[in-house]
Amino acid sequence: MNVILFGYRGCGKTTLGQKLADKLWKGFIDTDARVRERFGGLEVADIWAQYGEPAFRTAEVEATIQALGSENQVIALGGGTMMQPGAREAVAAAEDAKRVYLSCDPAVLLERLNADTATAGQRPALTGAGSASDAGLAEIRHVLAERDPVYRSAADAVLDVTYCTIDDAVTHLVALV
Repeated sequence: MNVILFGYRGCGKTTLGQKLADKLWKGFIDTDARVRERFGGLEVADIWAQYGEPAFRTAEVEATIQALGSENQVIALGGGTMMQPGAREAVAAAEDAKRVYLSCDPAVLLERLNADTATAGQRPALTGAGSASDAGLAEIRHVLAERDPVYRSAADAVLDVTYCTIDDAVTHLVALV
């Protein structure tokens, strides 16, 4: 069985996904990493700048479909992946899979994103609010207003990770799957 994790950037998809995979003796696939590989290792923000968001989104859908063809994996999707119809349909059609939305309060997401100085410049801005590094609570709330209903409708389970430690979140995920 595959476990598919999705949610807004900063909710812990990669960190929790790696730990969950270890705990469940599964492989781990990060679709953002696979997309970056397709573009020679460029950061996501650089892919957007050099090739455009449509090229990134096309590669993202392809990477998602490819990942879903694997078995016994924990798959972390990019934050916007579920907004792409091809990826959303592939996730919905995935057999023997548990789909988990990692929800998180917008203010806590902002704290996490601001604390993650290593990747702040690697993330593209999602609205006209400025660069990803200076995007604030308004951007997160705006984007989540669009994404949250999609995430929830695609999920078999929702785990609110707002106040969970990493270990507690993994424990909850093990119980969910």
